[in-house]
Order: sequence, then C-alpha cells, then structure tokens
Amino acid sequence: LTTAAAKHGRRFAAAAAYPKSDDPDLTYGGGAPLFKGVGSMHWSSKPIFRRQGQEFPVYRLMDQKGKLLDGATMPFSVEQGLKMYELMVRSSVYDGFFLTMQRQGRISFYLTNWGEEAASVGSAAALSDEDKIWPQYRELGMFLWRGLTVQEMVDQNIGNEADRNKGRNLQVHYSLLEKNVECVSACLSTQIPQAPGAGYAYKIDGADRVSVAYFGDGAASEGDALTALNFASVYGSQTLFICRNNGFAISTGVEDQFSGDGIAARGPAFGVPSVRVDGNDLLAVYAATKEARRLAVNERTPVLLELMTYRIGDHTTSDDSKSYRSTDEVQEWKTKGPIPRFRAYLESVGAWDEQKQKALEAQAKEEVISAFKEGERKKRGPLRDLFTDVFAEMPWHLEEQWQHMEKHVREFPQDYNISKYRDLDGTPPAMDASRALSRPRRVPPAPAGATKRITMVAAINEALSIALETDDRSVIFGEDVAFGGVFRCSVGLRDKFGEHRVMNAPLAEQAIAAFAVGLSCAGYTAIAEMQFADYIFPAFDQIVNEIAKYRYRNVGGGAGNIVIRAPCSAVGHGSMYHSQSVESYFAHCPGLKIVMPRGPRQAKGLLLAAIRDADPVLFFEPKVLYRHNFETAEGDVPVGDYELPLGQAEIVREGKDVTLVGWGSQVMRLEAVAKRAADEGISCEVIDLQTIIPWDVDTIEASVKKTGRLIVSHEAPTTNGFGAEIGIKIQERCFLQLEAPIQRVCGMDTHFPYAHEEFYLPSVPRLLEAVRKSMAF
Repeated sequence: LTTAAAKHGRRFAAAAAYPKSDDPDLTYGGGAPLFKGVGSMHWSSKPIFRRQGQEFPVYRLMDQKGKLLDGATMPFSVEQGLKMYELMVRSSVYDGFFLTMQRQGRISFYLTNWGEEAASVGSAAALSDEDKIWPQYRELGMFLWRGLTVQEMVDQNIGNEADRNKGRNLQVHYSLLEKNVECVSACLSTQIPQAPGAGYAYKIDGADRVSVAYFGDGAASEGDALTALNFASVYGSQTLFICRNNGFAISTGVEDQFSGDGIAARGPAFGVPSVRVDGNDLLAVYAATKEARRLAVNERTPVLLELMTYRIGDHTTSDDSKSYRSTDEVQEWKTKGPIPRFRAYLESVGAWDEQKQKALEAQAKEEVISAFKEGERKKRGPLRDLFTDVFAEMPWHLEEQWQHMEKHVREFPQDYNISKYRDLDGTPPAMDASRALSRPRRVPPAPAGATKRITMVAAINEALSIALETDDRSVIFGEDVAFGGVFRCSVGLRDKFGEHRVMNAPLAEQAIAAFAVGLSCAGYTAIAEMQFADYIFPAFDQIVNEIAKYRYRNVGGGAGNIVIRAPCSAVGHGSMYHSQSVESYFAHCPGLKIVMPRGPRQAKGLLLAAIRDADPVLFFEPKVLYRHNFETAEGDVPVGDYELPLGQAEIVREGKDVTLVGWGSQVMRLEAVAKRAADEGISCEVIDLQTIIPWDVDTIEASVKKTGRLIVSHEAPTTNGFGAEIGIKIQERCFLQLEAPIQRVCGMDTHFPYAHEEFYLPSVPRLLEAVRKSMAF
C-alpha cells in the first residue's frame, strides 16, 4: 500500500516524505514549508505541470486459471476458502432465482452481483464482525457473510410483514443493524461520507474497529466521494473505502466517467494510502483488505482500495446491457470471473469436484424456492407500519393521519387491497384520541432558580458547554468552530473539551451532515454547525434523503442524535446569501424536527432539548438576535442546565381580538405591532410557535377560537411558506369561529434584496395594516 506521509496529530504531515530544508526562503517557524498546506517546498524557474503520479500496479496472488503466482501463499486456510466459495456460489444461484421471479412479475425489481462475488465476499471475510459496513447495493456476498439468511432476502424482496424494514425499501436494500451493517440507500454515494464519522468515533475511542464504505466507479464521480476522502484524511478516520470498479455505471463506461488513472490514484492527493487489486482474485481481495484494516487501526488512517472487476449482469432488471456492450465481451469475462477461478484452485488441491458443485447449487436453489413459497404466504404489515419510525414517537399529525386512515379504508374496502395486509379486514385497532393532541410527548421540569441576563450568543455557548460536559460522547464540528465560530457561539469550548471533541471541518456542507450520520450510528451525539443557513443547501441531499429517512428505512436504527445549527434570517445587511429563512424547505420533509428560538432563554433551553432529543433536529438561530439587548424576560436565562419542551408554542402576550403567530426574530415585530394595536383599542394575542415541526396546532386553535382572527407572519417568502400550512389547518378546525379571512404577512416572493430589505421584510406597519383589515372585515 502506498502511504502519503507520516502522521501528525489528526493530519498527514506530507513534509515527512521530503528532506527538511534550512533555507529561510523556503521555510518558516523551525523548518515548516513556507506556504501552508503543502508537503514540501522548492523553487523552480520553469512552470512544471504534473499530469499523474506513480503508476498503480494491480495486486494479484492467483492467475486466471486458479494457480498461485510464484512466491504467493494462501492468506487463509482451505477450510475458510471453502466457506467463501460456497457463499459466492450461493450468491450466484440466488441472483438467478430472483431474476426469474422478477421476470415472472412476482417481485418488481432486482439487480444481480454476477462477476463481483469475490469483491464482496473476500473483503467481508477479511473484516472483523465489529467493523461497521456502509453498503451500496451490489454486496450480496458481504450480507451473506455477515449472516443474512435466504428467508430474510425473500421477505425483503417481497416486502411482506416479516421484512425487518417493514416493506419500506426497494428490493435488495438489505440491512443487518445488529451485525453492524447499515441499510442500503438508493442514493448513489451518500453512504461514502457517512463512513468517516463512524471511523472517527472508533479512532477517539481507541477501538480495534474500522468503518467500511462500499461503492462503485460511478459513485466515485459524485462530490460525496471526494469530500469523504478529504474528511477521513483530515480527521485520521479509521475508514476503508472499497471501490468496486466494474467498468460501468448503468450504461456509462468508465471512459466517460473519468480520464485519470482510475480511482486508486485519487487517494494520495488526499493523503490516503491506496491500493489497486484484482477484484476477481479472492485471495488478493482478502489479503489487501486485511492489510488495509491493519493500517487503518494501527496508523489511524483511512485507506482506499480499488477492486478491479467486471459487471457481468445488466445494471438492474430495468436495464438491457446488450444495447451498449457485446455478448462476446460478456462471455469472455464470464470465464475470467471469481467463481471459476477459485473453483479451479480448489479442484487442484482436491477440495472440490463437479459432484460437490452440483449438490451445492441444488441445495441453494431448493432453499431459496422453499423460502420464497413461505414468503409469498405472508401478508404485508399492518397499516400502522406506514406511520411508525418517521420519528422516535409518532407526533400528533401522524397519529391523526393514521387514525383517520384506519377508519377510511374500512369505509371504502372495495377500493383497497385490504386482504393483503395484516388486520385491515377486521375491526380497527385500539386508538387513543389523546395521542392526536399536539402537546409534547415529554415535558421537562420547568427551569427554576437564579437567572442572569446574557446575550443569545452566550446562551447558546452555555448550552453547548453543558451538552459536552454532561455527555462525554458528544462532538461539535463545523466550519471555524474551533476558534469560536464566525458568530463566536462556540468560543472557548475547544480549550475546555479538547481538539477531538470541538473540531473545525473542511468546507463541505454535505460532508458535515454526512459525518454527523456516521458519528450518530457509532453511538455519539453529533452537534454540527452550518456557517449560514443560506449555505445549507449542498447538504440538502444528506439531510432530506439520509438523516430524515434514516430511522424510517432502518426501522429505528441510528442517525437520531443529530443537531444541525445554522444562523438564519435577516441581519440588516446580508442580502440574498446571508439572510434567508429556509425552514419551509425542510418542513416538507418527514423525519426532521425544526426549531427557531426568539431569545436567549429560549435558545439555551430549546437547544439543550434538541441536542438530547431522539430525533434529528435543525436548529435555526436568527443571527440578528445574537447580540440584541433583551430587556424582557427572554433575556433572563436560568443558570445551569434546563430544557424547554419541543413541540410546544408559547403565548407571549395574551389578547382577545386577533391571534398573531410567528417564530424567531419575527416575534419581536409581532410584539411591537401588538403594542401599537393596543393604542387603537385592539387586543392582540401573540404566539411564538418555537417548534415548526412538530408544531403546536392545539394552542393556536384555542387562541383562534377565542379571537376569531389569525395572522401568520414569517420572513420566508409568502408562497409555500409554513404560514400556509398553519392557515389551512386552522381553517379546517376553526371555520365556524372565524370572523375574518386568515392572513399571511411574510417576505416577498422575490430573492432577499440588499437595498430594499426594509420593504421585503414583514414589517410592523405591514402587520398593523393586516390587523386593521382583519378587524374591519
């Protein structure tokens, strides 16, 4: 394996590979290179352009005919080899069977692993059972090695009630959480930057464990793959990146994917030891993986393996590879595949023969046929399975939807396939109407004792400090957080808790979010910071397709204890890239809790509750409030540890004529307009929503039934803002009590301007106009 350099702290010190210089024109500070971020320094009077580094030989121990190369030895016993071979054959037989079932219409989709069995089985066999694996979707051999049964395969592909993932995932999206294998995700490459988070956790634990990301050559083109290598290298994460280079990403050949020297050549650029392996040589795959794992643990470094193989089957059952490659090419590669090669070796040592081959294939086929018959006899899960595991507990709106659907399908049984589902053709299950109330599931003790008047920045800093002090498996990371962050919310925490728990992150938002997933799945609490909410969008895929869906697709496993903090909203001079309110983008995605405080007292209590919550939370902080001088109770922050309940609105000002609802910095404007309205004899009730998801509909409903009027206000643009959701829900519940149409006073449906900010914002005069209009209706 080619190492880039020696280690220094968390980083590779690339300069260790070069002789030190005493030339003061080349160095500073005792011999370090003059320019930061380079491995060495020397001057050149001519521009030197590098096209590629050293050549990567392909590591091999066995030739195409199954003969050991001169000087090569078996890295495992014949008995171990037989076990691996049997699993490769089973994988091949199962693939053939499920492909047939798809063609018969008995499952809807499938993809085979033909030609890549050694890459999957050989690498899995070289790992420890404690190593965490992040699969792509063509690792059936790995799953079989870790203990996936043929019945579990069948149940997952059919999607019946015995499927461990409750029939939620597409075919072949297996998981074995109890055996340290995460669930397959259909999103290409998203698992790659998640793996370094777990690998870093194992590093700081001092554990003899690695985190392993499988992916293909197509996925290696995604930005996620490159940020993963960089993060893993910077943090010294004990991570193996195993790329199966099978030549194709559906129909796109590698010649159209990249023009450089494959995938392994990318590793050294990030300081990652890398190796290229004959992926059809079971011995070489096993030996290289074994050595890569040793390096990762002993040297606390990521390692990249490129396994050179060939995809013999179509990409999936939705693909026809005859349209982009020849039959002769495929047939030639079949003879070079891992199964015939290793079979030849086993036969040469008298450990295998044709009779054993036929018996194994017959047994595997009989087992999968029997399992499939059993799987088809099972029903699909109960209707409640549709709604569980979105959150740790079903919030009120999911309870409401579930209770409605249980009654609805029984009223329209002829329109649904109710006989296919468990318990849908009988009486409805027991339901608790109180579960559809929007009160918090858990109400922490009310804060008591002394208070002190501090800024919101200081309150957030206190919350972060308490979180780190009370949970030694919590980590804060993000851009510039080590020195305190651009808004100084984390100042002093690195000195107090150490560089391994308060860390700067490379500038890659999607990798920050993904790193949080890895930490979470390794048992850590991840507290991530996006420098501005405006820059959260590179992480959108990780947040909405991974973090939000993780519990649902895994049926409860991992990625819950995550908080992502982000400064948001107008600041007076931020323009369109430092002023956005982005909560409604994420409110549309199930599985995320969203919080926005209005002051220091709320910021500290809500942030501590968010960090300790079982679900992922987006915590948006209105940056204009960071150093605002609160003269009211919002600025009086309890000393010590306390939480405020998530999902509970707060009545900030009581009134009887109009209900005003907002959150974040907008609450101050609502309070201001309530005072002006009072001068006109209008009594306004001001409600701070605090939690956007799950939102407290009952508090607003009770208020509107009292006042008969509702105005919702937020800084985000009007169209499709969260105010629309509040408005329609209250209209459903309070139609007969409404004295005037529900109004929204929000940001304009433009981008956030610089010069015209005062006209864009939902200002006090715009709100007062709405109050007068409502009263005059």
